[in-house]
Amino acid sequence: MAQMGKSLPIADELAAAAANAAGLLMSEATVAETLKLITAAAKTSVPFALGAGATLIDANARPTSAAASDQIVEQADALQYDLEQGPCLSAWATGETIVVQDIAGDERWPEWSRVVGPLAVASSISVPLKSSSESFGAVKVYAAESQAFTERSRAVLELLAKQASVLLEHAITAEQAKKVSDELRNTLHSRDVIGMAKGIIMERHGVAAEDAVRLLMKQAVAEGRTLGELAARLVEAPTPQGA
Repeated sequence: MAQMGKSLPIADELAAAAANAAGLLMSEATVAETLKLITAAAKTSVPFALGAGATLIDANARPTSAAASDQIVEQADALQYDLEQGPCLSAWATGETIVVQDIAGDERWPEWSRVVGPLAVASSISVPLKSSSESFGAVKVYAAESQAFTERSRAVLELLAKQASVLLEHAITAEQAKKVSDELRNTLHSRDVIGMAKGIIMERHGVAAEDAVRLLMKQAVAEGRTLGELAARLVEAPTPQGA
């Protein structure tokens, strides 16, 4: 088994990993930025980790490498997706941590274990990312040596994955809220501009509000514009002399 070297006591190591995750919880990162931070923390926190990555599963059960610290991680994960087998996918499917101490000799995923050989990854740990109801992905680390990971390695990654799951739920919620907020803001702005354009038409042509909207729609169709685009052009146009 690989030597752990001068590592911290497990309590200190877990505390350090938790502190990293807690710091991330205070940020307003997007999902993509969050995943990059998580994989960087995983590679740093787990001794002998060659690289780390995060996989998310979409609504159609399709896996995607959402973040990877190194190209070798992307390649090892891509082989799992292509073959539809491997420790990362098993961690997501079962909701359990999957430890592989000797990839070449592991028979649980024979095709993947065989084709991943040239990448020189010899062991791995994959931990599911879970919400309160289901798994939605996994975070994993790879090592260049077999038997590289210990129970301490597993505990550190599991703690980080637990914190990451909470963080991801917050990040996803925040991103969705921002999208709704942006859409609402754009809609309200468009309504304001259309209202201003309607007032311009009413004053310019001496027509009622309903007729002004009808004229705006007719002109928008004739010019191949949306109502909002036409309204913005009218509002931004210089006021005619003598108006």
